[in-house]
Amino acid sequence: MFRFVQCTNPECGLRFPLDPEVHHGAFCPRCGAHLDQNAEIQGDLDCPSLEMRPVRQLSGLLDNIRSVYNVGAIFRTADGVGLKHLFLCGLTPTPADNTAVSKTALGAELALPWSQHLNSLTLAVRLREEGYSLIGLECTSKAIPIYRFRGEPPDDRPMVLIVGNERAGVDPGLLDQCEVVFALPMMGEKESLNVAVAFGVAAYWLAYN
Repeated sequence: MFRFVQCTNPECGLRFPLDPEVHHGAFCPRCGAHLDQNAEIQGDLDCPSLEMRPVRQLSGLLDNIRSVYNVGAIFRTADGVGLKHLFLCGLTPTPADNTAVSKTALGAELALPWSQHLNSLTLAVRLREEGYSLIGLECTSKAIPIYRFRGEPPDDRPMVLIVGNERAGVDPGLLDQCEVVFALPMMGEKESLNVAVAFGVAAYWLAYN
């Protein structure tokens, strides 16, 4: 159970959650002053059960994601969104071969089915033959702003959201297999979001629209 404590030094005043498994002292980790012992105990953080559920079956395909932390973060997001499966392709690290994935996923990798595939293009062709609708997330000249997707007309086919390498992007061969390619609008100087963040935004939008 976390306690939220505050440094008694008026020039510091650091307020932070005290993890009893990490911080056993009574002193501020920033300035060394005493901590206010009138700590506020962490309340009930259980999210209430929400009535809304995903309106379509959605899975994810991660093609050559290089960062174990991005993969772990995507696992957590995919579990939260209610995805059915994660296809880990190419050089994408898996929970089986890199423990850092599991550390970031915090158990989501145990709840969400996943599989490893060395060749994403071969997998994409098979998924299309099995009736999946493949959706790419990439900034290209033909990409459609994702906010235009409203799920109309309704499509009962399962969908697979595809994201690619942090630097190289989605394999052009994969994009050719996609029925549509979506892009997230970027208003700042950067041309793209972190792949795990982008995946989360797109997954929630596609699953609930």
